[in-house]
Amino acid sequence: MIKFSLAFLLFTIGVFAQEKTVDASIRKQIEDYNTLFGTALVENNKDVVLKSYTDQTVFMPEHSRQRTGNKSIADFYVQWLTQAKVNSYQKTIVDLQDFGDYVLEIGNFTENLHLKDLKPYVYSGKYMVVLKKASKNKMTIAAEIWGANSYFDDRFIPKIDDSKVPTTKEFISSDKTIKEVIARNASIKNLVQKRLGAEHAKMFMPDAMYLTYYTPILSGEKEITAYFIEHEKPGTLSIDQISIETSGVIVAKKAIIEFGFYSVDWSDGDKNGNVKGKSINIWKRNKDGQLMLFRQMVNHD
Repeated sequence: MIKFSLAFLLFTIGVFAQEKTVDASIRKQIEDYNTLFGTALVENNKDVVLKSYTDQTVFMPEHSRQRTGNKSIADFYVQWLTQAKVNSYQKTIVDLQDFGDYVLEIGNFTENLHLKDLKPYVYSGKYMVVLKKASKNKMTIAAEIWGANSYFDDRFIPKIDDSKVPTTKEFISSDKTIKEVIARNASIKNLVQKRLGAEHAKMFMPDAMYLTYYTPILSGEKEITAYFIEHEKPGTLSIDQISIETSGVIVAKKAIIEFGFYSVDWSDGDKNGNVKGKSINIWKRNKDGQLMLFRQMVNHD
């Protein structure tokens, strides 16, 4: 007999309840697109692969730099599909959220890749896509990010040349709401540097989802708190310098969608290094009116 934990049951019920708020036709449209996209990758059909990206799309691939616009995204996929044969690609939706003018899709993916002179590799992880309602029966991709569920040897995925990709720049605005988002990021920066993981976790809503590098989707207060307590526990590791910047913001009807990028200088005894990455952050207000993280995904460049 298969046994399910209470936590898994509550998570499943929660996801089902969230998805009920999304119109069935929207879900069907997303599922159809995901199937079409997967088939296009397998068939190396770049025209279909690129059909839902626009000049404004923010694109955040794992182990590669942020790109903006379909021309730059096309260059990414040309490199990817030139180096790798995609034998299969599948997405499984875990969470859908309707923000009025935008829809947020979160799920898991599996991509079977084969690079020349290497054995086939199963690249699997999670993803987040922000979809813009362009018309009643059409959605375009406003932003996309993905990352593996566990640490992996990236020689098994295509090596992308980012040398022509412009450096991501900080977004400056006098808008009160955007300045509030930036102030919340300053609080996160302080907590990370001081290794206050439990306090960092309190920046998330109780029903939040956190999608971070080399880890499966974390859902809810308990999982997110446990992660940050372990990940940011005091010890010999020191955060010598950290920046958390905003590269863009979409103020949707029911959420604030922020695009971010970060750089961390760390040291641990005689070891040291720098980590750069990017994120999509979904902010909502709690009952007290304070901005809290509702959904967040980060990955490394």
